[in-house]
Amino acid sequence: MLSTAEREMLITRLYWNTYLAYQMTGQSRLPFKPLKTIKRLQAWRVRRMVAHAYRTVPYYRETMDRLGLKVKDFQNAEDLAKLPLIGPSQLQSDLDYFTSTAQPISRYLRLHTGGSTGDPRSVYHTPGAIFQNAAHGERERYIITSLIGKQFGYRETVIASPNCTAHKLQAFCQSQALFPDRLRINRQYISLMDPTEENIRLINHFQPDVIQSYGSYLGILFSYLADTGESFHRPKVITFSSDGLADSVRQLIQGQFGIPVFSTYQANEALKLGFECENHLGLHLNVDLYPLRIVDATGQDLPVGETGEVVFSNLVNPATVLLNYRLGDLAAFLPEKCLCGRSLPMLSFTPGRTDDLITLPSGRIIHPQAVRTIFTVEEQVWQYQIVQHSNTRFSIKIVTSKVVDRQKLKERVAAKFAERFGSEISTDISFVDSIDRTASGKSRPVISMTQKSFSGLAEKRES
Repeated sequence: MLSTAEREMLITRLYWNTYLAYQMTGQSRLPFKPLKTIKRLQAWRVRRMVAHAYRTVPYYRETMDRLGLKVKDFQNAEDLAKLPLIGPSQLQSDLDYFTSTAQPISRYLRLHTGGSTGDPRSVYHTPGAIFQNAAHGERERYIITSLIGKQFGYRETVIASPNCTAHKLQAFCQSQALFPDRLRINRQYISLMDPTEENIRLINHFQPDVIQSYGSYLGILFSYLADTGESFHRPKVITFSSDGLADSVRQLIQGQFGIPVFSTYQANEALKLGFECENHLGLHLNVDLYPLRIVDATGQDLPVGETGEVVFSNLVNPATVLLNYRLGDLAAFLPEKCLCGRSLPMLSFTPGRTDDLITLPSGRIIHPQAVRTIFTVEEQVWQYQIVQHSNTRFSIKIVTSKVVDRQKLKERVAAKFAERFGSEISTDISFVDSIDRTASGKSRPVISMTQKSFSGLAEKRES
């Protein structure tokens, strides 16, 4: 006999099972529908989200009233440009201002990022948006499962930071819905902070069909394999996100190891922006979910083919509502239509970075996420930048709120660096009003003067 609490939980799980099944219907084929059909769906989502934002989100209600804008003024994605551009710093300084009051915040799931651009931030998501995200994943998973040869029951290794977003999302879905074993993906989570040789051992033991990680971590992993020639279980597919993949590493993985590589475009603020297809020309954009603009420094739209800043609107998540949001990435719309048959517009790949890897006194190369996660739990840190001057010396600049206890924060950060990288590490921590940005307008959260280049890896493997 089930207790009242057990019956309620069973009903909740059955509800979310039904919801997920409904949302998944037709997702794998939607990218192949005519663009006019996709645009109609996009326009419907725009009207619904703007109405919701005006009704329940303080920022949009106040902004639209100030500008004299009405809900009826937003009929399609192009109309979203009537709203001001917003960015991470605004979101970070007053999260509640952009969060819907339709439900208590306790009912939302909060996702916090260490900030790949040096500005850690949080976003609230509704349970419905999280399950929709799982359903939208069928668009990119259709490509992966076609190469694997089966839709469920395959093995996937995720190499990421502890408590990564992917793990949180999967854990949430499994806690709220029922997933029979035959419909599960068997996932292994391993930490990019662990030694590369240990991760290779775990991969060899698990023997995954898919490996998923950051683009830059794949550089660490495969440069190690190229250097050592160590035995390695080769998956059928590799996927990456969060940052770019250096061309030399992609050539090494696909050419020398014979493993196809696919990128996905996502962020905590927009969980399924786009994905790479079999033709590897660029990223197909899920514009029905996240209309995207490319703008110049003044916020004006740029023509197809010109590189500018990525601005998106999230039409999926009604918790923290983000319309006309500057993500901080640089890219360009691609003019050509992909021969894969998908009608979704295409975006250029974001460039891979290889100049922010950390070198420890032992000679070990580690991913910059090991540094970023030090700031993940520090909600009063607005921005940071770490410069590694030598294998043992770091300087750290931090922008904080005015109310933070800077001495205690300084002690916590120094202690975490010593704990994570060794007692011989020295840290010079200072508090500043702002972090310098590059000519492209982006700040570099990690700058290493001891970086290891991945250029020439493919040639080295052949020699």
